[in-house]
Amino acid sequence: MIREPDKASLRIVQADLGGSFTDLQWVIDAYALSLAALVLTAGSLADRLGRRRVFAIGLAIFSIASLLCALAPDPTFLNLARGLQGIGGAVMFAVSLALVAQEFPSGAERGMAMGIYGATIGIAVAIGPLVGGLLTDGFGWESVFLINVPIGLAAIAVTYWKLAESRDPNATRIDWGGLVTFSSALFLLVLGLVRGNEPEPEPARA
Repeated sequence: MIREPDKASLRIVQADLGGSFTDLQWVIDAYALSLAALVLTAGSLADRLGRRRVFAIGLAIFSIASLLCALAPDPTFLNLARGLQGIGGAVMFAVSLALVAQEFPSGAERGMAMGIYGATIGIAVAIGPLVGGLLTDGFGWESVFLINVPIGLAAIAVTYWKLAESRDPNATRIDWGGLVTFSSALFLLVLGLVRGNEPEPEPARA
């Protein structure tokens, strides 16, 4: 998946959709908040409901949200779609490493797979802004999100074709109340860290 838009792309989004600097910040913050708040919950659900199934659901959510981001008519819609995209990202991030571990036997083979997994993330972080800038310049900012749709659909097909289903045999029943409470508390904590230093507006001058 292509990583989130870089700052240059966000300026183009702002020029196209309008909105304030705060709206521009929320394009990134909305994704980060939902990702951070739900990543542990997603991992817990995957252990109980099936890792392959939950991973495929995360891919589907991310792909649909990416399409909605590209079709956004205004900043508010874009920010909401980015929050939904973060939910899909949380699911994929939480489950992907467990899926890699289950497909490779412990030892050198699994270590190699984990190394490739980490290197892929590092490469994506490094070249993401470059790819995003090229897409924005050549096809518009919407392409940064639209490219995730065919990639996501292909990834879902490969997930069901190549990966086996797995669960934690020792997992207990789902504590929905605990999951909601924990995710809400984590969301508020991350919100405070992300937005806590936002300066107060200056009083209007007479």
